[in-house]
Amino acid sequence: MKKVLFTAVAMAVAMTGIAQRPVVKNEAKNFSLTAEKPSALRQIDGSAAQGIQFNMPEHMVRASRATSELEEYQVMTTNYDLQSNSAIGNRIATWADGSASFVATWDNSGNSAWPDRGTGYNFYDGSSMGSEPDARQEPIKSGWPSIAACGDGEVLASHATGVNLYYRPQKGEGEWTLLKNWGADYGSPTWPRVICSGPNDEYIHVVMCKQIQIGDGYDNHVYYSRSTDRGQTWSEMIDLPLIDNTADGEYRNQFSADDYVMAANGNNVAILLGAYTAEVVYIISHDNGATWEKQVVLPWAEEGAHAHEFDDFPTGCTDTLVASDNSHSIAIDNNGTVHVAFGLFRWMQTEADRYTYWPAYRFGIVYWNSNYTNEQGGHEIPLYGNFSQDAEHPEWGWSGTGESFQIERLEALCEADGRMNLNVFGYVDENGNGEMDYENSTGATWHYRSLGLATMPGVSVDNLGNVAVVFSAWSETRVNSETGFSFRSAYVSFRDHTGTWYADEKGINLSEDFMHQYSEVYPTTIAPMGQDGSFWVLYSEDEAQGLYLDINDSYPNSNGGNITDNYFFAVKVTPEMAGWGTNEQEAVNPMTNVRVYPNPATDKLNIEVNASQASTMSINVFNIMGQKVMEDNISLTTGINRPAINTAELSSGIYFVTVKANGFENTLKFIVK
Repeated sequence: MKKVLFTAVAMAVAMTGIAQRPVVKNEAKNFSLTAEKPSALRQIDGSAAQGIQFNMPEHMVRASRATSELEEYQVMTTNYDLQSNSAIGNRIATWADGSASFVATWDNSGNSAWPDRGTGYNFYDGSSMGSEPDARQEPIKSGWPSIAACGDGEVLASHATGVNLYYRPQKGEGEWTLLKNWGADYGSPTWPRVICSGPNDEYIHVVMCKQIQIGDGYDNHVYYSRSTDRGQTWSEMIDLPLIDNTADGEYRNQFSADDYVMAANGNNVAILLGAYTAEVVYIISHDNGATWEKQVVLPWAEEGAHAHEFDDFPTGCTDTLVASDNSHSIAIDNNGTVHVAFGLFRWMQTEADRYTYWPAYRFGIVYWNSNYTNEQGGHEIPLYGNFSQDAEHPEWGWSGTGESFQIERLEALCEADGRMNLNVFGYVDENGNGEMDYENSTGATWHYRSLGLATMPGVSVDNLGNVAVVFSAWSETRVNSETGFSFRSAYVSFRDHTGTWYADEKGINLSEDFMHQYSEVYPTTIAPMGQDGSFWVLYSEDEAQGLYLDINDSYPNSNGGNITDNYFFAVKVTPEMAGWGTNEQEAVNPMTNVRVYPNPATDKLNIEVNASQASTMSINVFNIMGQKVMEDNISLTTGINRPAINTAELSSGIYFVTVKANGFENTLKFIVK
């Protein structure tokens, strides 16, 4: 069965002022599910010899799909429906000439042994999409592909008795060559991600996971390797930099299969990690992987801890917690600003091996970028007790971890930022009554290996600084008549380069055409890089709900126990859909990742600015009364700048420093002791 979209998507109204957020009904908000602690994750199968060099012909015969005001193409059909254990990303590669590659785990055998499983691939040449694949790209049974642009060519990573990395010098055509196999000699790692960076994409970065069984449990490690010469030589496979998987108080084996996604731009490369038992954190290198820095986005609820260990029960956290719902995405813009999106949900550990979660507890998709600065002068989203309005709103939380991040508090943090660098959305009030109507929630398993009401976000940024976020959300109005459960729909929200959000409250509904009315949309992802306001989105659509690969007694909606067709659609969303034009772009903010340290300061305050271009920057310091007490002008050079101001003559107290360049400004708070 082939589906073609032929009606235009309606445009949502741009957000103005403070959005009126819908209210979740108490019966839905209080509905909870209890699940077992995740057991051993699915292992790969297949029996390929290690390190075999091979070449492979192209399977693509290009044929255009239908287009309309919304460019949508059916790129492949697959029976295999488990695309990710947690986050999904790095499935689309894009080039400046408008071409793009799309990959997914593919098998069309209709056989639960999945003998044909491997990478399904399609290519858009700038004007038309190729025909659907009829074979995997690898010569052996494989899974979980990742693709990246590599100069004029492309690299493809997937796993089969280890991680295999393939390359071809011309995108969309020609033979694939095996560049590297991390096989038995490396412990047969799995679940790879690949990205390229540096001049003409000479640097290739690969992240992968290895699980070692220890007793009844697994020792989880995330590993990293890179090539500085486009795959000719490789560094040793090492533990992911700055992420300690073993030490108490650190990440303690919490990151595993697909808990990571990657992004690169120029010499910048970043790896984002998140899980419901750990904080949202990324590491970033500004020199193609030679050195790394770590940035926490959403810290863990317990002071000083980065993860929650089930084995600590009952002495560990037993209160309700708020964390990532396992799904997250990352992108880097031309100024070096990092953009992150992730889902949120609330849960608690109820027994040593069980947890309870509340899917509808009024959380959606959180957008954050590295220009966000909290009241303490850092970039983390502050937890309860670290925000001035907390004292005025005791109902937002209490001491400990319980209710530590209610949606009202998150909304207040977004408003304090002006929703430019921090925002939350994804509660889609489709019937417009001001309430989230999920009366059919009882007995539904909503999570599909992610746990939130709105989930599976993908974030992308284009060359002009515009941002798009796609996500999958439960629908109020589209209900499966057989199961009684709401379908999921795909939505896209936009932020233009000035920081203005469009289609924020509902987003653009990619599922509203009647050809999609009776299908489940999950998962969703997006290319990390857009072009001139246009972004490529990839989503899977299935007429049955749930994942066949997860069928058991605790998943009553898992495809009804049937192998079904899953249709992958590629959608090109454009500036016209978002409501902005690309002809009148304003000046680019040359200042990214601005921070001050030490804070509190004594004799000297350093101002660190990562500049995307040479510029003149003014520095003005104000006391708490708004009086200017210091001013200066400096010249910024491209890269990291660290001017310092003398604070020895300032009285103890609170101050604000405003830096301004090219018409843009940032204000940061600091304290003098």
